[in-house]
Amino acid sequence: MKNNSLDIRIVADTQEDIFADIRIYKKCSFKDLHNFLVENFNLNMKEMSSFYYSNETWDKREEITLMNMNIGDENLIKFMDSILIEDVFNSSEIKFLYVNDFLNMNIFYIEILKENISTSKKEISILHQLGEYKPKEYEEISLTDNDPKQNEIDDIMNEFKDDDTQGYEELDDNLY
Repeated sequence: MKNNSLDIRIVADTQEDIFADIRIYKKCSFKDLHNFLVENFNLNMKEMSSFYYSNETWDKREEITLMNMNIGDENLIKFMDSILIEDVFNSSEIKFLYVNDFLNMNIFYIEILKENISTSKKEISILHQLGEYKPKEYEEISLTDNDPKQNEIDDIMNEFKDDDTQGYEELDDNLY
């Protein structure tokens, strides 16, 4: 049987050691991998996400977007539904970055480890997993009247009231 799958390591960009080794069929698309990451790392499915080709130093290169963002010319931007895992592996690309939620930047490092043969009926299966990922989320700041930061903000906002000129500079008639 021909090698039909890849073993991939996915490492979360966190202080703790959080990673998963998975086996994925080469016929899967990057959208399938995205859906797997969203589900298994508790990410928000409603947020935009992208994969990026990467190199040995994990620099961002060409983007693979979640949705087709091309207007008119279909060859400008790659999108997840149109790129198969086997297309990338055959081009010798082995490292990718995955970013979910561009406001909070949930980042994952993805590396293809090796080709393999899979007899599993599941397109993507977890071989090994360590740690549980808690997605970064936007924290709304609410300040109260007793909060020192709120008092500092109020002082700055009220500075012009303490000014003798009511916040306006006097014009020097000799300048004009």
